[in-house]
Amino acid sequence: MKIALYNVTTTTKTGGVESFVWELARHLSLQYPDLQVDIIGGKSPPDFTPSVPGERVRIITRPFISREAMRRVPILRTQYGLTKLLERLSFAVATLPLLWREKYDILHIQKPYDLPVAKLTRFLRGSKILFGCHGKDFFPFDRLFSKKLDGAVSCSHYNAETIQAHYGLMPEVVYNGIDVKLFSPREPDPELRDRYAEPGEKIIMWVGRLVRWKGLQYLIEALPLLAEQGLKVRLLVAGDGEYRPELEKLAEKLGIANQIEWLGLVPNQALPAYYAISEVVVGTSFANETFGIALCEAAACERPLVASRFGGFLEVVKDGETGFHYTPQNPADLAEKLGKVLCNPPMAAQMGKAGRQYVTDNFTWECVTERVFKAYSRIVR
Repeated sequence: MKIALYNVTTTTKTGGVESFVWELARHLSLQYPDLQVDIIGGKSPPDFTPSVPGERVRIITRPFISREAMRRVPILRTQYGLTKLLERLSFAVATLPLLWREKYDILHIQKPYDLPVAKLTRFLRGSKILFGCHGKDFFPFDRLFSKKLDGAVSCSHYNAETIQAHYGLMPEVVYNGIDVKLFSPREPDPELRDRYAEPGEKIIMWVGRLVRWKGLQYLIEALPLLAEQGLKVRLLVAGDGEYRPELEKLAEKLGIANQIEWLGLVPNQALPAYYAISEVVVGTSFANETFGIALCEAAACERPLVASRFGGFLEVVKDGETGFHYTPQNPADLAEKLGKVLCNPPMAAQMGKAGRQYVTDNFTWECVTERVFKAYSRIVR
């Protein structure tokens, strides 16, 4: 069976969908040696370091016009959805000769924007389509391309219901996967902890892209409320993005800039060491959050979680067992839940252990890969 994992940003950016493609490719090649697995992505920028998917996985790149370049055109400056679609269509033009030549058994796409090229490839070469659903990213007239798909998988029940409401099809739920060997409990590194926190301070960690809807601003607003509870805390922020200047201004305005450490992008290999020195890991999204990969990674490291009661977080965090949910965009409720965890170390430790068990039962890459392979087999038959 010949598989194409088709997604322009796999080889140009880092993120949840991109990590999913790299890891799926690697595990497919390991678990099913008879498969030919190709990653098809955009030509990488000079400063991009690709992941290593495995010796048997081919990485094929083609040129495209990036959304950032398009947004330099005044009329397209604020057209976020349109520029994403145009980016994908420019990539489709460059990849069509490849898709024609290779005649893949399955074209596994990750975004609705790639439905047009997938349907055209199906018509021209008979390649089956597996539509991987990781979010919304809908665009005008996209329903025209969603008819008679061969299969669909979604990263959570929340996302599956969103897709069903929009397209009228119900994807099979295949959760994102976690490397439970890399993300595993370890002893905290005293030197690393001393680098960021003074004696008596509690460390809170947040991981993600710095965009408004990820909600980090509400965690920043919760920090002064924790001080009112008598808690001394230090916030570690792993990630970067265009919203960072606004977040830094907010911290300055609240007088807590010295409580926040901006780590920038932290490689996956380094994250477990940061989780190990943290008392709690927080998820604050209030839109577009279909899963919560960073929370899964933290839980696999036996960290208790506090997450907004929203989207895929509800399936990743078991309220009262592996952590707490709080009302989205509510700093007071967030501070209350954080206080419960930080003031009760035995409960926090038990939540961490329960979180590790929950992840290993549901979110290992072996489980994810097996479910995806079964989906491939069904649609090929």
